[in-house]
This record gives sequence, C-alpha cells and structure tokens, in this order.
Amino acid sequence: MRRWLFAAGFALLVALLLFGLRELAARITAAHLQHAADRQLALIEHGQPLWQWRLRQPHDLVAGRAFGAADVQRVGDGLRIRSRDGTPFELGLPVSGMLDPGHWPLLALHGEADAPFRLGMAWRPRLGQPGCVGWQDVPVVAGTLNVVVDLRQLHWRAADGSDCAAPQRIEMLRLKLALPAGASLHLDEVALHRDAPLPAPARPSLQLSSDPATATRQLADPALPAAPWIALPADASSETQLALRQLIWRQRPGALILPHGDTPTAAGDLGDHGWLPWGGTIGYLLALAGLAWWSPRLRRRHWLELVACVAGPLWLVTGLQLGLRLSLPGLLCFTGALLFAAQAEWRQRPSNWRWLGDWRAWLMPFALLPLALLLIAGYGGHFKVPAPGHVLVYLLWAVLQQWLMLAVVLRRLEGGRLHPALAVLLTALVFALMHTPNGALMQLCLLAELWWAWCFRRSRTLLPVAAAHVVCALLVEAGLVGDVLRSLEVSARFFL
Repeated sequence: MRRWLFAAGFALLVALLLFGLRELAARITAAHLQHAADRQLALIEHGQPLWQWRLRQPHDLVAGRAFGAADVQRVGDGLRIRSRDGTPFELGLPVSGMLDPGHWPLLALHGEADAPFRLGMAWRPRLGQPGCVGWQDVPVVAGTLNVVVDLRQLHWRAADGSDCAAPQRIEMLRLKLALPAGASLHLDEVALHRDAPLPAPARPSLQLSSDPATATRQLADPALPAAPWIALPADASSETQLALRQLIWRQRPGALILPHGDTPTAAGDLGDHGWLPWGGTIGYLLALAGLAWWSPRLRRRHWLELVACVAGPLWLVTGLQLGLRLSLPGLLCFTGALLFAAQAEWRQRPSNWRWLGDWRAWLMPFALLPLALLLIAGYGGHFKVPAPGHVLVYLLWAVLQQWLMLAVVLRRLEGGRLHPALAVLLTALVFALMHTPNGALMQLCLLAELWWAWCFRRSRTLLPVAAAHVVCALLVEAGLVGDVLRSLEVSARFFL
C-alpha cells in the first residue's frame, strides 16, 4: 500500500510540475509581449519610428554583407559600403515579424555619399512569394544624406516586368543601390516614418478571439487604427500567444499586442544598466574560482557544486540571454559553469559511471522511441529529414547536455542523500528549465528526462541516454515542429 501511495504522490507531483511549466512559459511570454508593447508605446508617444535600423556593425545587415558586388565594413559610427564594379547591389534589413509601409510609407536614410547614386527598394509580402522592385526617378546627390523616399510614389515592377501595387505588408526588405565603381556610401540609420504623428491608444481596440478564423476576421476590420491595442485571450499558452502574434503581424504589423488584462506603459529612461550583466558575470566567475579552490574542504560541497554548475546555464536560458546573437556575459557564464563542472568531475575520479555499456544499457533509453513515433503519427502534419551536419552537431550537444544533467547534476543530488525518486525528478526539472520558455518542449523534456535519468541510475552509462536523446529529439523536430511544437528554440530565440 505504501508503494502505491508513493507512486500516486509522485505522479501527482509530476502533473503539477507539468502544469507549472506551462504557466511559467505563458507568464514569461506575456512579460516579453508586455515589454515589447511598452517600448512601442514609448516610441509612439515620442514621435519615433516603430521600425528603425541603426547600422553599426556588418551583422546589423542580413547575412552581414551586401548582396552583389559591394564591400561592407564598419567605419566610425556607421557602415561604409563600397561598390566594386558599379553594378546594382542590395542591402538586407532584418525584419522581426512584418513591416507596415501602408501606414508608415516614408523611408528615411541618414549618412553620407561621396558620389551621386541611384536608390531603390526590393520587397516581398512574405518569404517564398514573388517580390517587387521600385527605383527613384532622380539619383541622390553626393554629400550629407537626409533622404526621405515616399514608397507610394515609386514605380513598382515585378521580375517579369509587370506593374506592382505599392507595398502594404512587407516581410523581407532590401535597399537597392547603384553607385559608380569605386564610390562608397556611409550609412548609419534607416527608418520608416509616417506622414503625421500617431495618437497613442488609450484603451483596447480589440479583444482577440483564440480561434484563428475568427481572429482573422476581427483583424480585417477597416475601422482599426494604424497601431491598435489588441488584447490576447485570457489564459493563453506561450505557443498560442506567439501564434496569435504572428497572425496579428500579418494583418496589423503596428499593433500593440498585450496579454488579456495587461495595460501598456511607456517605459521611461532608466539609464544604462549594461554593467549589471557584466557585474553579475564577474561575481559568478570569481565565486566559481573560489569554490574550485575551497570545495574539497567544505561540508555539503555536493550542494554547492550543484548550484555553481547550473546557475550559469540557467541564467543564460531563463534570463533570455540567448537571442539572435549570444551575449558575451551569458557565454562567459555558460563556459565558466562547464569548466567548473569538468574540474569538479576530474577531482572526483574514478567516477561511478561509464560512457558505454552492454546491450541492455542501450535498450532501455530507446524505449521512448515508439512514443515519439506515436506522437508524430497522431499529431504531426509533415516530416522533414534533418541534414547530416545538423545531426552531428546535435549529437555533440546532446552528449554535453546529458553529461551535465546525469554525471554532474544527478550524481550530486544523490550525494546529497535525497530519495532516488526525488533526485531523478529534480534532475528532470532542471533539464526542463534549460528549455525555458518553450512551454510544450519543457513538458516533453521533463517527461523524457525522468525516464532517461532512471535509466542512467540503473546502468550508470551515459552514451546510450545521449543517443536516445538525439534520435527522439530529431524525430520530434522533424515531425512535430509547426504542429505540436512551435520550434525547438529556447531562451529569447523562442520569440523570434
């Protein structure tokens, strides 16, 4: 009877954790949308453009280069673009979501040119769809640039020479430039402006339905303003919030998107706090160095080493430091945690685990494979075979993850004299939190790592678990992403 009661209690605890992970992901996503809306409202109240590109480094452009015969390099506080042979080239401007040139039709460029040049723009309404190109009739004169181009006045043509309408929604934007051979352009800022100031929304313009078809009809209402305040449905999951955000972007790119019941607040200028991540990073690295020196002499060192090993990676992921580009403080914290964990493991050799095992050690971790296939068969809508290079990279990444979770985290929880079931559960929870704020993925990771940690406790072998991790994760990525899962991205990359 006691065993059955323990099993029931354990199952209830797992169910509560699954619910808690969903709520955590939803709240982090809601906070992200709130922050974006606050920033957007501040721009509106100060008459600033919603879409602005400050060009300081080559990676501020799509692919970090020009598309064509031109060279890009950083010079001063902008980019110097030099034409090699005088042929037209393009500069890709990264777009998050969608642009709204229908309500923000004025394209402004700031910089300096050492020769007259032709200026145009290439755009596509959505990736994969045919685009259009428009050129200014009159070349831009040399000298200081404060150019404003009215996109409605350009003569737009498709690739086949037919006429195009002026753009209303843009997902891909490229500047087209034609400079004389050897001439250069210094560009530091590009923006989309309006003809007139935009009033800030004082109340919600629309309470959006959770049904995509109904939401699409709501967003098509011509009475909505250029920047409507749109409230998302209550209690929406992180995946639902981002799916509705994507739907809004396609029809109302300038909207302020907020969770149900939240209110946008223009964020004031709180000063530059860029020193905070660096201060925390330096303190964390110093603490790791001190602990590496003193931990053999400390009581309860298993718990201290556990906290030290997971603090850096957890901060990197849950602190949303992993975005389009990895922050240097986050990278240093992650690298420092791994080096400390490796040093702690080296000091405790010989270890009570091994890399390989017999056939039984390989059989048990792969018991999740049929479940992954059933999920794909029941809920997947397509299947995309991963590239060989992606498989190899993910194999190395899975080995690193499982080494950190099982050889480092689980074994230190065991050394803390926890009940084995609780040690396994806490290991699985840490693994799930490493995938914040991807709610559905966090839940899958919790369940999968419960099994894999139990397998590791039985066999004390690591590579079979890592191999099962790779196979199951790649199958899920190939068959469930886009249907059950939004993506396999974590941290701030989940919001891209």
